[in-house]
Amino acid sequence: MSQAASEIAALKRVGDHRRPSLRVQRALFRVLVGSDPQPTDAQVEELKRFMVMGDPLADAVVELFGSLPGGRALLDQALEHGIDTLDQPPTALTALFAALDREPIWLDRDKLALACQVSRRVGHWGELSLRNLSLMGGYLGAAAAKPLVFTGQLEQMTPRRLVETGKFWMDVTTVGGLERFAEGFKSAVRVRIMHAHVRAMLLKSGKWDPAWGRPLNQADSMATLLEFSTIYLVGLRALGFIFTRREREAIVHLWRYVGYVMGVDDRILPTCEDDANRAMYLVSATIPPSDDDTRALGSALANVPLHFAGDRWLSQRAARLERTLRIGYTRYVLGDRAGDALGLPRTAAKYLWPAQVPVRLGLELVRASVPPVNRLYVKLGERLAASQFPQQVKRTRADTSFTPKPLAR
Repeated sequence: MSQAASEIAALKRVGDHRRPSLRVQRALFRVLVGSDPQPTDAQVEELKRFMVMGDPLADAVVELFGSLPGGRALLDQALEHGIDTLDQPPTALTALFAALDREPIWLDRDKLALACQVSRRVGHWGELSLRNLSLMGGYLGAAAAKPLVFTGQLEQMTPRRLVETGKFWMDVTTVGGLERFAEGFKSAVRVRIMHAHVRAMLLKSGKWDPAWGRPLNQADSMATLLEFSTIYLVGLRALGFIFTRREREAIVHLWRYVGYVMGVDDRILPTCEDDANRAMYLVSATIPPSDDDTRALGSALANVPLHFAGDRWLSQRAARLERTLRIGYTRYVLGDRAGDALGLPRTAAKYLWPAQVPVRLGLELVRASVPPVNRLYVKLGERLAASQFPQQVKRTRADTSFTPKPLAR
């Protein structure tokens, strides 16, 4: 069966996604994008087509690895030194790097640098938004969360996954990190290949239901970009952080380029903040119902602070407090309905987060008005990131080479 015929057959099995009215969100998004964000039936059907699409270039490279011993070493050499350093490179690698080495005409390095500075400026609050809004919210889509569940050992693996995701995020949000031979670019390609590995393993395992779409499909990849850009910003703005339109556009631009490097189809890559907001509404309006896996992932992510607590009584108390505060933040930004779907306990801690917004707004107004203060925030954020991350890698024994994990039996 041809790839096109296979995709058509799979499309027929992709389950209908619920389309809630989202009246409040629709009104909010109308303000954000300046027009009605409600998707048409044709747009929903188009999104479903991307749910059954993989990444042909990366998938071909992973297939090559299965037939060519040392194929991963060839990939690493091409990634580190260029495809031209290989003698008679395999066709699959040549095709992948022909695409990777093409720089899009829309790429704006000033926007990339600004996005990196903004990402550092918010300090550890950015991690809060990424973990307890972006990643937690991503678990609400049951089908998109299945690849994580199938790797097993949720409680043990979740802390390591967080650190590995943090490594990727830090690499691509470092100024200059997305230059061709810089760490951010290489991390993005390695994550892309890892996703293709997992996709191949799931399809061969017999565990994957075609009604979920394709594992780690194009639509899910686009939604992940939103988690790191627009949704990330929503979580920070809910804390009282202020971003100019130029800064928000820069964040979206950076993740547009990351998506380009990671093989996300140009047709669904948001080009600007309005595009990203409209795409975010489309994703939220078509999210499938949560299930037991959603709750298992939500609980595992919520319990991460307990894994770092150690044996001391004070550390354990502090970890439980952190867990409660993070759950409160999730319920504050996602709402109680989502919190229940994720299996998170109800807590009054959610009211602490909006209570601190006026204080942060005041601090942000000072920062935005005094350029030296803004630069100081960026420097402090860079120092914090540089000091904390190596410790986290050591504590979790995270694999920052992005080698795919085997599926649970």
